[in-house]
Amino acid sequence: MTELAYPSGLPSGQGFVRLRELRDCLRPREVLRFRDLAVDGLCFHSGEVRPGNLFFAIRGASQDGAAYAQQAVARGAAAIVAEEPLPVSVPLLLVDNARAALADAARYYYRDPSKAVSVIGITGTNGKTTTAHLVRSCLQADRRQVGLLGTIAYEFGGRRIPAPNTTPDPIRIQGYLREMADRYISACVMEVSSHSLDQERVRGVRFAAGVFTNLTQDHLDYHGDMRSYAKAKARLFAQLESGAVAVLNHDDPASAIMADHLGSGTRVMTYGLSPDADVRAEQLQPGPDGTRLLMVMPNGRVELFLRLVGLHNVYNALSAAASSLAMGASELTVASALEDARPVTGRLELVEAPLQRPGRIRVFVDYAHTPDALDKVCSTLRGLSEGRLLVVFGCGGDRDRTKRAPMTAAVARHAHAAYLTSDNPRNEDPETILDEMEVGLTGSEAVSYRIVDRAEAIRRAVTEAQPGDTVLIAGKGHETYQIMKESVVPFDDRLEAARALAAKEAGWLHR
Repeated sequence: MTELAYPSGLPSGQGFVRLRELRDCLRPREVLRFRDLAVDGLCFHSGEVRPGNLFFAIRGASQDGAAYAQQAVARGAAAIVAEEPLPVSVPLLLVDNARAALADAARYYYRDPSKAVSVIGITGTNGKTTTAHLVRSCLQADRRQVGLLGTIAYEFGGRRIPAPNTTPDPIRIQGYLREMADRYISACVMEVSSHSLDQERVRGVRFAAGVFTNLTQDHLDYHGDMRSYAKAKARLFAQLESGAVAVLNHDDPASAIMADHLGSGTRVMTYGLSPDADVRAEQLQPGPDGTRLLMVMPNGRVELFLRLVGLHNVYNALSAAASSLAMGASELTVASALEDARPVTGRLELVEAPLQRPGRIRVFVDYAHTPDALDKVCSTLRGLSEGRLLVVFGCGGDRDRTKRAPMTAAVARHAHAAYLTSDNPRNEDPETILDEMEVGLTGSEAVSYRIVDRAEAIRRAVTEAQPGDTVLIAGKGHETYQIMKESVVPFDDRLEAARALAAKEAGWLHR
């Protein structure tokens, strides 16, 4: 049994539906060789097919599932769903959109679980993960059982599954939600990526709330331009039903696009620094260990100390507060939960050395991998650092090339020293990536270094850091690997930074 084939853990024989039921659900334009068979599970990856499964031939960016239909049949697929006729001996259901059909079938197969679980969907370029964890903390403080489907892991009912994607495929989404419903978990916080919205992965999910964080440049290799990117994000809000809540960033102009897609009967709650926001922050006092602020809510205000560094985390906290209030949590509970919150793994996470002395070097690991995210985190740390700011960062291979120079420019605006290095080069030449990154250094006064080996770049930055300096290692955050061509190599920024700090403390690293 695999997570992909049986994502909810339903044992074989307990998930049967009839093929005629799925036929009636999908309403295919044509059915060939129909027989009313028992369907035991759904799948779209031929290597995961088990006897009795219904296989969906989905066309991807590099491969077409139709080419694997025969293999699926050989492994025991009971029937196939495809967009074009295929030479297979089993029943074949022809649909216009196989991705949409997969989502519809998964919703039916798992008995529409989001009817029983309040799903809070969070979308936006930056801040989804931190916001999701804060919302979960607030709702848990309200004595609710809460599941989480996010970038780092899928967590519910005592299970923790490392996440291969920010938002899972439709089978996993509906299967995980079904397990949550069966375990009487009342809510699920889900990070919703633009890819998942465009690819129909969350189609059919009944969102109790849709949350928008912000919109800045990212994923243009996939979406093509910012207008298409924003339109993909807006699909979450077009999906909200009457009675659901849209939680929007009052200070981000793209919120207007999200609001334009709302249907009738959808409530809106805003957050931000604007005095017109429903949930807002005043009297900000940023510090190296967190931020003091006055949080103003619809029915009161409270002073709190947020143990998360930076203005962007103030926005994440406000977003989480507005979302939790919209879901019925009390203001006192929300404020208390936010004060107790700690940084999410790899999100401006402080790496501690074995020994800490006055004037220590602070090393942070962060997931920032867009121009805007880097600009914000570098600006924050530059303002809080007692000394210099040294930044280690790279740009992913086989991804949006147009953001490479802007990412470097964002770092160069704030850093005293920039260490350009590798970050999942994939099938590209790392040196070529660095060439394109260096364009962003034009006109900058920052000292720059070009070091392909990421571990060496981290060691170099820590070695050259002086008491009072701050080192930021950006781009990978929680990730524990490097992708180089077809290889996935173990690599953890936090571990490498801790090793470098320990070696420096022991006197093994010298400038």
